[in-house]
Amino acid sequence: MSAPRLVVAIESSCDESAVALVRADGTVLAERVATQATLHATTGGVVPEAAARAHHAWLPRLLAEVLGEAQELGVEREIDAVAVTAGPGLLGSLLVGAGVAAGWAWGRGLPIVPTNHLEGHLRAAWLRPANHSDGLHPARGAFGPTAAVPMLPAIGLVVSGGHTLLVRMARDGAIERLGGTVDDAAGEAFDKIARLIGLPYPGGAALSALAATAGPGATSGADRLPIARTERPFDFSFSGVKTAAVRMALSAVGADHSSPGRAGALAQLLSERPIPNSAAMAIAVAAERAIVGALVERVERALDATPGAALIVGGGVAANLALRRALVAAAELRGRAVTIPPIAWCTDNAAMIGAAAHAALAEGRATLQDPGAGVAVAASWQIGTEAPQ
Repeated sequence: MSAPRLVVAIESSCDESAVALVRADGTVLAERVATQATLHATTGGVVPEAAARAHHAWLPRLLAEVLGEAQELGVEREIDAVAVTAGPGLLGSLLVGAGVAAGWAWGRGLPIVPTNHLEGHLRAAWLRPANHSDGLHPARGAFGPTAAVPMLPAIGLVVSGGHTLLVRMARDGAIERLGGTVDDAAGEAFDKIARLIGLPYPGGAALSALAATAGPGATSGADRLPIARTERPFDFSFSGVKTAAVRMALSAVGADHSSPGRAGALAQLLSERPIPNSAAMAIAVAAERAIVGALVERVERALDATPGAALIVGGGVAANLALRRALVAAAELRGRAVTIPPIAWCTDNAAMIGAAAHAALAEGRATLQDPGAGVAVAASWQIGTEAPQ
């Protein structure tokens, strides 16, 4: 069978249920996303069982809406494959998406393409809306070059709540892993620090919003959030930032900050002695500076080690305005093209899964599979090959 021209894509790796209709050139004809942010706000984080149940409720509805739009567009008969996220992610959530995708594909007699979520975030850079006609890539906007498609070779940064990954993408699309986090992901660090200072879920966005309102006087203490040096030059470590933020919080309420202690005891203490607003703002500024600084430093190092490479950024944390600006500045200082998708395509979505499936098939890294055999999912699934250090 020839490579598919139009795929239905399904994403359910964490707490967004999503379905999209994507052409091989990255054009998104239809898409739907249902977020579970309100559901998980009461617990301050994603509850895997609740997330899986929500996917079970949402995905059939979203699929029906996207297929209805395909029918209205007159392209329903052009659909020739189904792409679905097979990992990495929450196993229960992945299984729900895989089941919906395999069942619908089997009923239509279509092949299925198990797809990597991380590669999806990278391939979001190639997406474009169906009504985009000026020849410029919508991912750029005010963020740099105006080429119609992203440039390869490139350094790719995936930065989200569950993942922090730095890769090199060759001209043929082959991916080489340069480094990743050795402990917390960047988004995870943002969320944990946000919860510490009493911000609502999802914490990363709330922390960045608070930091954006800070004046010059709120930046004192920023040098107290150190970033650990890693053994490998392109790896990240964010657990120390969280520990330093805890010490700042304890100091702000007049508690002993020499030993942060257990999370439960800390939460109890801070509920009894709330952090002053000025201290919460200072922690937010310090945390954002430290995390953004660490990400940019590794990206700069990778760009300097790869002459001529462009920069591609994806993942939910790429919605952070301070990070976007810093990465664009780093790339432009070196005369490199940079692509950061619109915020809707930075966070989890199905359109990126469709783009990644098309790319993997075109580059020979994936094959069309029989949905009757089921879809194997994996909580952990690395992409590419390990780069020599």
